Amino acid sequence: MPKRRRVADPEIEEEREDLQMDAPSTITRSDIWFRDGNMILQTEGTQFKVHQGFLEKHSSVFADMFSFPQPEGDEDSTAVEGCHVVQIYDAPEDIELLLLALYDQHHHTQGRIPFKTISAMIRMGKKYGIQHLRDEGAQLLANEFPKTLEEFGKTSLETWTYIVPEVGLLPKVVALAHQCDIPTILPAVYFRSLRNMDTLLYGDLLSDGTGRSETLPDRVLRACLAGNEQIIAGLGSTFSWLDEAYMCMLQCFDIGRDVKVALWTGRPKAYRALCTWKQLASEFGELNKLCSECLISSKKQLDSERKETWEKLPSYFGLPEWKDMKDFSL
Repeated sequence: MPKRRRVADPEIEEEREDLQMDAPSTITRSDIWFRDGNMILQTEGTQFKVHQGFLEKHSSVFADMFSFPQPEGDEDSTAVEGCHVVQIYDAPEDIELLLLALYDQHHHTQGRIPFKTISAMIRMGKKYGIQHLRDEGAQLLANEFPKTLEEFGKTSLETWTYIVPEVGLLPKVVALAHQCDIPTILPAVYFRSLRNMDTLLYGDLLSDGTGRSETLPDRVLRACLAGNEQIIAGLGSTFSWLDEAYMCMLQCFDIGRDVKVALWTGRPKAYRALCTWKQLASEFGELNKLCSECLISSKKQLDSERKETWEKLPSYFGLPEWKDMKDFSL
């Protein structure tokens, strides 16, 4: 049976040409080196001794790649420990993270995960057709930036719940979402960026004090600023339950007035539009002093306003409606 002809991937061919121009003269053995491995992956002078059948099982792209015959005489000249060498064209760190995720399932399932691991899972999973790895990486992002209000209420705008914190993280998340077509996380990512306007405009302060991290791309920054203005414009409706018409004439009237004044003191903060009752009460403790009737009514109205804001959230940033956003649709 004739062998299937190789169909060149323009993207991979371009990577190959670029990397061959800068091919390193020395070879480094990676920490991923199985004694019973039967194949060597090599990229940018770094080698990984792995199991061909294992990679073929997980990746149809690897399976196709490994089926290509080696050039005559090439196997003997490049064999390492009796294993033939397959040249690939990715950053060594990406391949290492890809292999760790495949060989060690606990590597990305315990505690907070470094963003570089999530990024490699999604990008390499997508490139090499390892759908479960791509989807697992996307789910880790979705845990931090969910598409439902219920899940969003379990996250924090001030700390990172599922991802290891690092300077300048939000722009990296935005870049990955656009690069790999993961639009469903963008509304929550953009909204989170409004928590700190100084960081949004100028970037995070570097830990060594030498400057700032990269900021969001201009088009994303404009979308965030436009969304910020629209959300602030709607705060009057969001917190209409504080108006005197909804409060009894006991102490609740004064509490509602005082909290409302505090909300509008200084620059209004858009992030408060999606605060839960617990989060608001931690900032304005007097809310818990409302009488039982006003307390029940206020919580109910707040929940209703939060749901409405959440449904409109994508539109504030110029994004499609929730129902029209699909990940990996390209």
